Amino acid sequence: MRKLPLNTPTPAHTAQGLAGQSAKHDSAWKHVSGQARYIDDLPMPEGILHAAVGHSQQAHARIMSMDLEAVRRYPGVIAVVTAKDVPGHLDIGPVFPGDPVLADEIVEFIGQPLFAVAATSHEAARKAAKLANVQYEPLDAVITVNQALDKELFVRPSQTQLRGNPDHALSQASHRLIGEQVVGGQEHFYLEGQACLAEPTEDRGMFVHTSSQHPSEVQKLVAEVLGLPIHEVQTEVRRMGGGFGGKETQAAQVACIAALLANATGRPVKYRLSRPDD
Repeated sequence: MRKLPLNTPTPAHTAQGLAGQSAKHDSAWKHVSGQARYIDDLPMPEGILHAAVGHSQQAHARIMSMDLEAVRRYPGVIAVVTAKDVPGHLDIGPVFPGDPVLADEIVEFIGQPLFAVAATSHEAARKAAKLANVQYEPLDAVITVNQALDKELFVRPSQTQLRGNPDHALSQASHRLIGEQVVGGQEHFYLEGQACLAEPTEDRGMFVHTSSQHPSEVQKLVAEVLGLPIHEVQTEVRRMGGGFGGKETQAAQVACIAALLANATGRPVKYRLSRPDD
């Protein structure tokens, strides 16, 4: 074994190596020249369908009825699926339960997916999804943090981490600022929106092109929703047009909906969100 003194650089870490230098992005030239391909740029497989969803118009309500006949009759519509059509797990909560891929009986926020549509064009799918006749029984909605605190409605049990004596430190502070700041909605503004292309494989599995920061989670949740062994679902992330945490878990719902429709029709399905929906 060759021994090197600590102050002698190894051949791989000489001045001509990468250490201490800025590394160029592998796809930089493709990005600036427009050659980089994202999910929406992939060649469309034969027989591809396009997905859209019907969204809840209530913040908190019980679904009394959902008439989808007009959706199914719209020209170009091939399939419509609801929570009742999910062959495997309905819940896709990535960390803890409470996030159904499609709402079942209760809706808990405006925009929550109620049903999914597969049609021969993106425009047909979106127009058809707007034709649903959904009747709700409105329930009390908690829409601010202060309301949730007053009602003690917590997502998870409270946890406290304490180090030192903050009350004493504050009492000894020379200056203190006291006030309240209210921040509205937030948006992870990635340039490439949420998108997925799901293709059934010849062995009844699923191949998923996903724009996700967590492809193994997408693989797991798609498999659970379809009721498949995890090895029968493959995921591929060629590149993402940004993520910033917004594609850490939320890409899974887009992938699961595309996969549900692909599984129901036996055809490839692409689902991409418009910027307002995203």
